Amino acid sequence: MKTIFDRIGLALLICLLPALVSAQAVQTLPFYDDFSSSNIYPDSTKWIDRNAYINSGFPLNPVTRNAATLDVLDEYGEVYDYAISNPFIAEYLSSTTIRLDSVFEPTPKALTPADSLYFSFFYQPQGNGNPPENPDSLVLEFGFIEELDTVWNHVWSTPGRTLSQFLQENDNNFFKQVMIPITDPKYFTSNFFFRFYNYASIVSQSQPNSRSNEDNWNIDVVYINYDRSIHDTSYPKICFTGQAPSFLNRYQSMPYKHYRANPTASIAENPLLHFSNLDNQNHTLKYSYTVEQVNGVQSYAYVNDDPIEIDSATYCEPYSTTVYKLFAIDYDRDTTSFIIRHYISDSTVNPPMVDSLVYTQGFYNYFAYDDGTPELGYGVEPSGGAFAVRFDLNELDTLRGVQILFNHTLNDANYNYFDIVVWKDNDGKPGDEVYRLSNLKPRWEDHIYQFSYYKFDRLVKLNGTFYIGIVQQSSGLINIGFDSSRDNSQYNFYNDDGSWHQSLMAGSIMLRPVVGGDYYIDVDEIAAMPQVRVYPNPASSTIHIDGLDNGASINLYDITGRMVMHSTFTGELSVSQLTSGLYLLNITTTDGIVISKKIMVNQ
Repeated sequence: MKTIFDRIGLALLICLLPALVSAQAVQTLPFYDDFSSSNIYPDSTKWIDRNAYINSGFPLNPVTRNAATLDVLDEYGEVYDYAISNPFIAEYLSSTTIRLDSVFEPTPKALTPADSLYFSFFYQPQGNGNPPENPDSLVLEFGFIEELDTVWNHVWSTPGRTLSQFLQENDNNFFKQVMIPITDPKYFTSNFFFRFYNYASIVSQSQPNSRSNEDNWNIDVVYINYDRSIHDTSYPKICFTGQAPSFLNRYQSMPYKHYRANPTASIAENPLLHFSNLDNQNHTLKYSYTVEQVNGVQSYAYVNDDPIEIDSATYCEPYSTTVYKLFAIDYDRDTTSFIIRHYISDSTVNPPMVDSLVYTQGFYNYFAYDDGTPELGYGVEPSGGAFAVRFDLNELDTLRGVQILFNHTLNDANYNYFDIVVWKDNDGKPGDEVYRLSNLKPRWEDHIYQFSYYKFDRLVKLNGTFYIGIVQQSSGLINIGFDSSRDNSQYNFYNDDGSWHQSLMAGSIMLRPVVGGDYYIDVDEIAAMPQVRVYPNPASSTIHIDGLDNGASINLYDITGRMVMHSTFTGELSVSQLTSGLYLLNITTTDGIVISKKIMVNQ
């Protein structure tokens, strides 16, 4: 846990770091980050702190795939110790040093206010999370070094409000773009930097179990460059946005044996994707996807022959795709997974526009409604209250335990006793109790947003419909994670008066029953992405890849989504046989982490 002394140290570090930039690379213009190439933590080549959460769950209908979320949690997912009910500075998103005195490409030149520099970004309050109150705010400051001292200047701020209020003010647009001219000569130095931070305030001490993650702000597409104007609000970019869809009709993940028992009913009819066109021109997109079984035999591609028209400045446009084939059925496996890679492209422009989106469809030994990110918390009142989640088995199985994600609260105020209970079905609601594991307390893992496993003391044989949930022994929310971006409220039930009621709160309770064999740890869904460097780019003969272990799987796709190369990484990659053009390099590490890079081949 961080203390106020840690916070003072962090503030001093932020002030002093620009004077120490000799140990790190300095950014040159243009500065651009839409957060699509990072996960969990900000890109360390562009940002100096790790507290903003890079994700696709908190932003609602985002401009691009991910956004940076500012809240009241540190990099480990814990509430800051100094959080109070009055507005306080919660966390920073601070850039590395940026040279605004000059540019070096395509022609070196000094920069002055006459070069029309603009700073722009998109922002959204609340999103899928908690709204910042009116006394709270989002703040932007510009900074520079003057006589070895760090000088920060307030540039822009906006008060907290709900998303519904924001939509009313913003013509029902989910994100708002801010354009700020940089005209003061003092910023045209070799040590310019900027930072966002949020003022937050947690609920009063009378509700200690609710003093958890609050006051969410989402930031996207941060861009600084010269030769811009107030009307320069577009970007030559088409992209996937939001979350990648599961190809299952109900779950994000389910046990392989239950998929095999009824594969047709398990598959989604029309998974939903979202596209954005940030350009000032309309585009005609070609869409395709590939499915590849990890260490398996299935591999196929689907190409949509119908062009997709998307207007300029269109954000988060929905598109329904088709599940072309059932996933492979392999009776020699207890678990498996499939890498689904989606592609969009417009090859009629030069250079071609292309983007990819990767999703791992897991068939492990648990059921999951949620995507792993708790935008909110869930619990019931009063003491003795209960909540339960419905699951349906396709064949007889044994329940071995349950994975649960508990939210951190200030000083872990929700560290209270509870029971895990399993119920039979009674006409669509929890019925007779069949198992209880008593006198438990919340547990938290070392990393942000990780589940803890509660193993049962005996196997519980089940068939058909069952419910699993929590009976609270204390008043106040137990504050279990709640994924508000995936609405499965029809399977959530609560009991606060002796009767069961279907929950009206849209989302998924983050509780995953574990069935079948021994507890299986799947690929860490929140692990930080490896820092992989691909060079030279463009390339004509050989590409080198740093930060990658030998044995990683390498797939190379052209802009139509056609695989043109598959190999096992051994240090470098020959591209001499390829024609000139843009390609997508997909790397699956030996740990199962998928990394995508765009490369240009010039012959």
